[in-house]
Amino acid sequence: MQVKRKSHREIMKRKNLGQRLHNPLNIRYDARNKWKGLDTKAPSEGGFCRFISDEYGLRAAIVLLKTYITRYHLDTPQKIIERWAPPSENDTEIYVAIVCGRTLLKPDSRIEADSKALSHLVSAMALQETGMRFVPAYIMQVRSDFGV
Repeated sequence: MQVKRKSHREIMKRKNLGQRLHNPLNIRYDARNKWKGLDTKAPSEGGFCRFISDEYGLRAAIVLLKTYITRYHLDTPQKIIERWAPPSENDTEIYVAIVCGRTLLKPDSRIEADSKALSHLVSAMALQETGMRFVPAYIMQVRSDFGV
């Protein structure tokens, strides 16, 4: 018996929007943000950024979260997620509980912008947002590769 291979189009239909757009944390599109790796031909779909690879989507997420920490002093999982996934759009309390359960961080644990904890947070948030699985070590490698 021969197995029929699925076409690229069939496979892409099964992926969610964040996966198709290489946008692991579902970053919203704003033309004022000139993200590295943003798809120049079609920079957005459905109001979300489209990146040329998952690595560029992760890079953008890391840069945003580092900005939350350094500029806005949102330096705990609770504070970060309350801004990232506000109660008007999400069940923020459950989101925090799930992410903290996956990272073993407490909701009020302080996160430094250059810490390993940030990579753990990005990993857990990507899984929550899009179902995309990235181990924290991979996110650390992306951070190193891009200098973020």
